[in-house]
Amino acid sequence: MKAFLLPMMLCGSMAVAEDAADMRTFLFIGTSNGAAWEMQIANPGDRAASVQGGIEKLGGELLSYYWGLGNGKNYITVSLPDDPTFIQAFYVSRLGDGLLDDYQMIELMSSADMATALARVPEIEAVDDLK
Repeated sequence: MKAFLLPMMLCGSMAVAEDAADMRTFLFIGTSNGAAWEMQIANPGDRAASVQGGIEKLGGELLSYYWGLGNGKNYITVSLPDDPTFIQAFYVSRLGDGLLDDYQMIELMSSADMATALARVPEIEAVDDLK
């Protein structure tokens, strides 16, 4: 089931996760190592289809799964339950399998939430003593 954590790229279906107050959206970016490539070449297939069921069993939703052309990285967006210890366990579960050279997890926010954050910048600047 660990294979479901290899990362993917953002697509338009992200709105489903943003509408659920008890879910958070993440982008996972992974760089497969030689052993992972050997495994995938020996067993080619749609990795998105193979990981979707595992993510759903954990209460999440696979939003997208892409590979970068020319860089070999994989980009996965996932909606996960709003539980920080579960989210961290989800991330850490990929670190020990020896198939990734690099692995990142980035929480995503909607464009509307970013607009709200930008509107709050003056609030922060008004009390920021670091300038």
